[in-house]
Amino acid sequence: MIIFILNNFTLLHCCRVIPGKFLTGTYLDRFYNSVKYWLIILATITCTMSISCTQAYAQKYNFTHYDIEDGLIQSQVTMLSQDSAHRLWIGTLGGACRFDGKDYFTISKATGLVNNFVYTVFNDKSGTVWLGTHRGLASFKNNKVYNYAIPPDFRNAWVTQVVQDGHGVIWVVMDRRLFRVNGKKLESVNITGSDESITAINVNSSGTLCAAVFKRGIYALNNTKWVSFLPVTGNYASIQITRILFDRKDKHKAYLLAPRGVFVAKDGLITPFATSKIMDVPGEKPILETVCLSMEQDADNNIWVGTGMGAYYFKNGGYTHFTSKNGFTDNPVTDIYKDADNNLWLASSGSGIFKYEGDAYVTYDATNGLKNSQVVMGIARDKEDNIVLGTEAGLLKNTGNGFIKLSASQDVGRVQNLFTDSKGNLWIGAVGGWKYDGSKITMIPGTERRTVLNFAEDSKGLIWIGTDMGCYYYDDSLHYVEGNNTFTSCLLTIGKDSVLTGLTEGVGLIVNKKYVPGFKLPALANSAIYCIIQSNGLILFGTDDKGVFVWDGKSKILKNYTDKNGLKSNSIYGLTVDDKGIIWVGTGKGVNRMALNRQTMTYTVLQNQYANDLVVESNQNAALYQNNRVFIGTAKGLTVYNTHPAETAEVTPYVMVQQVKLFENGKAKTGVFTGADTGLTLNADQNHLSISFLGVYLKDPQSVSYQYKLTGLEDKFSQPVKTNTVDYPSLPPGKYTFEVRALSPDGKLSANTAKFSFEIVPPFYKTTWFTILAIVLFILLIIALQNLWHRNKKQRELAIETIKREEKIKIRQQTAEDFHDDLGNKLTRITVLSEMLNVKIAKDKPDQQKLVEQIKQNAVSLYNGTKDILWALDPKSDNLYETLKYIEELGIEQFRDMGITFRNEGFSEDFKQIKLTMEYNRNITMIFKELMNNVLKHADAKLVTLKASRPNKAEMVITLSDDGKGFDYGQAAKGHGLKNVKTRAARINGELMVYSIGNGGTNISLQFTINSKIPSA
Repeated sequence: MIIFILNNFTLLHCCRVIPGKFLTGTYLDRFYNSVKYWLIILATITCTMSISCTQAYAQKYNFTHYDIEDGLIQSQVTMLSQDSAHRLWIGTLGGACRFDGKDYFTISKATGLVNNFVYTVFNDKSGTVWLGTHRGLASFKNNKVYNYAIPPDFRNAWVTQVVQDGHGVIWVVMDRRLFRVNGKKLESVNITGSDESITAINVNSSGTLCAAVFKRGIYALNNTKWVSFLPVTGNYASIQITRILFDRKDKHKAYLLAPRGVFVAKDGLITPFATSKIMDVPGEKPILETVCLSMEQDADNNIWVGTGMGAYYFKNGGYTHFTSKNGFTDNPVTDIYKDADNNLWLASSGSGIFKYEGDAYVTYDATNGLKNSQVVMGIARDKEDNIVLGTEAGLLKNTGNGFIKLSASQDVGRVQNLFTDSKGNLWIGAVGGWKYDGSKITMIPGTERRTVLNFAEDSKGLIWIGTDMGCYYYDDSLHYVEGNNTFTSCLLTIGKDSVLTGLTEGVGLIVNKKYVPGFKLPALANSAIYCIIQSNGLILFGTDDKGVFVWDGKSKILKNYTDKNGLKSNSIYGLTVDDKGIIWVGTGKGVNRMALNRQTMTYTVLQNQYANDLVVESNQNAALYQNNRVFIGTAKGLTVYNTHPAETAEVTPYVMVQQVKLFENGKAKTGVFTGADTGLTLNADQNHLSISFLGVYLKDPQSVSYQYKLTGLEDKFSQPVKTNTVDYPSLPPGKYTFEVRALSPDGKLSANTAKFSFEIVPPFYKTTWFTILAIVLFILLIIALQNLWHRNKKQRELAIETIKREEKIKIRQQTAEDFHDDLGNKLTRITVLSEMLNVKIAKDKPDQQKLVEQIKQNAVSLYNGTKDILWALDPKSDNLYETLKYIEELGIEQFRDMGITFRNEGFSEDFKQIKLTMEYNRNITMIFKELMNNVLKHADAKLVTLKASRPNKAEMVITLSDDGKGFDYGQAAKGHGLKNVKTRAARINGELMVYSIGNGGTNISLQFTINSKIPSA
């Protein structure tokens, strides 16, 4: 992690040292004072951390945290800003990034910055993003980074602040000097006419630029002249003003941030902010106990101060210190920023950024007081209106600084329920029932062997007790209600003498202290009842599996509300009602609210507006309303909801078209258009578009929905959808405007409607000149029809040829099988009979033996000849690969015992895809059979090689070569052997190429064409 000093660059450079001059005199003193001051700052931070560790526990506030795990470029954040599309820009010590609520876009050295230490980020009115870095100023516009040349006298050009005045001029504080951006140059500006140190700049509501000059005060630029309107003297002469904040409500007031506090400037006077305790006043403990680094005013005009140890929030004369103890961070807060949607962002050095989600709810868990007993089973108040929690480990009492163990409850453990009666006594359900009168806890006699689950009080002050073995009532002694000894998890007293009981299977009724056997609510008969309350004359039941039932005892109407109506879960553990009549429902997956429509007497499940809405399991009967707060006990602690949260201004998303993709043949083209490319003209075949859009709503990015329409194709906006991409697969020619608007979670439309216009020009056949051509084409239509008829005729002939070819294949296959089975077997029999006859002929009759031997040899020759015919007849041989393999087998067999080595150079498996007719097969095999016979008879060779190659897609070459003595091709060509071979080559439209030199071997190649006659797969 980069050292903390780098994050607080403004303070480090409050006293300027002129580059190129020696550290003597005034400059040396300034440098010494700066270093000394920083030693004090670091010591203060260390001391504050030690003090903060001993603070009492408090509630955990609601912040949304974004860090590098979420996509942030770097965790040491320096400054925040927002562009016109409501996207957040984040400066860090690892570059800058833009956040739209879902995705991050980053800028760093890899994309053109000269340095990744981005100290300031600012968005001007024209859409340019200005980035102040450790090596000068840069701007980002139209997806390009532009770096500004550093003046020669500024080697370490730390740009700490950038603003834009009312005239559109960009002003920069760099190395404690003021500069004005003029075109592509930075012009140095001197305010006082002498050596000066600029510590802060800002622009007021009128667009006037104001600058803080160290030990001189604050100056304002009035047209072209600098005037002093706030000098600093006396005790405030040495204040190092690091930030100037103009009050949004009072234009005459400004807040000044210094390292040791905040000051208010009004009517020419400077006073400490809020109280003198902010400053180091003897005898008083300061509020801001560490270095002040940032400052902001929120939408309710409350002041926030970022320090070296968390942040301070000043409201209504009080303050809250946000640290890791209550849901924030202990790291330095380098910037606080209120965006256009009134979200408050806090930048930290080391923990990324945080968004404050307001005071709608806070939580208590193991990090702030409930560490020994996180499961809250009961909630009630004591006689002093303190909140008491019932937990697995006993009772906890809220003292204002956190929860502590109730000293009087040492004997009570595994609390199941708490109840406060009309006299303020606290009744405790646990292993046994207990009563706490404010000073001591006593057990209810008779409950020692019972698990007490619930209490209720009737109009006469009688206490009713639900246990695991039925229901009791207590009037100084315990009485059992006869008639039902089942598990009673909840109770509700109604009327003067009636009690409803929640059972494991439905609802029971007690009247005059006796169970009513025939009472039943059929819809609830098979459900466990976890909780019962009464509101607005209606009774609400929380069940284990069917959600909430609302019963009107007068009309006997029972209505059911489940997850289909908006509840987070159908397991309902707790119910309570606030002062507005809103029902708070603790479910198995979080908390819901239900509002009653008094005209229809029906409830509506309200949509929760809480950011980071909790998903946590509530506990049974652990729900309580008190003093504008709803307390819900959960499996992970306690959640407290504010029923009167601060009202915030109405905020809606900002919607924009992100990009438009064109598709051709189902594939996206490389060219992707952005929303800025509106007014595109597309060809007729560019009619498949996919348009993506985004509603920037940093308050709750995941809850945005959209409505869109394509003017020219649709008249009305679509129903709200969550997806942010729409696909138009086949648009007809015409002019179109795509419009999209975003909706907030409560259904409010975005203030703007994003539009993207384009035109698809008609295809050529719909143009005027094509109409003329169409007339000519009509004249030629008859010819076209004739051609079509001729083509159809050809297709029919080809189909007939195909059928004939298939029939020939069948005939060939059948002939081969019959030929093999008939003639082959008979030739084999002749051979065997010849051998038998030869044995029986006497040896002294050589003439007869010779005749028999000739019969045998002729039969063998005829049999061998039939093998060639059978192979050629077999349809499986109709490919080049099988033909070559067959030639190879012939060669192996022919040269095996002749002292001649036969080899092939390998045949590609792709040759199987080259189909040959039977004529080709037969002639090719006979050609090479004849050639191998010639080699055997005349070549006197030792090595014979067979090779096949495919020079191109349309040609094949098969070569037989030997290392024999060669021959005279002129003389050999006159023989019958080569003539026959050439004749066979001609039959297949091939060419025989012979290359032979005496004593140099012979190469004979057969080259033929693979054409339509020999289809290639």
